[in-house]
Amino acid sequence: MSMPGIPDINPLISLTRKEVIHMILASIAMEEMGLSSILYAEGEKIQRFVNDEDVCLQDILQLNRSVERVLRGMVNNQILLQHKLEDVLIFEEQSRSNRYPDPES
Repeated sequence: MSMPGIPDINPLISLTRKEVIHMILASIAMEEMGLSSILYAEGEKIQRFVNDEDVCLQDILQLNRSVERVLRGMVNNQILLQHKLEDVLIFEEQSRSNRYPDPES
């Protein structure tokens, strides 16, 4: 069976280094905004839980494990975003020093 063809799509993408850097920085910012939304939702969940008077110890422990898992995932994501940002800064510095000049310029 052959692969289906998709007409009228040009697979060549031509971006300058500056455009690439801006796109990567924008993606980092959007991921950070997503993480802040998740953190806010976890806070809301805890707040609703605290205001509930019908809570047993098992429920508290289950909530704690749930929040811990979410926060652990967020910390891992933050570490990856930090590495991505550091790589962008190195790439940008190399571009400015003309070690790797942009062929479009």
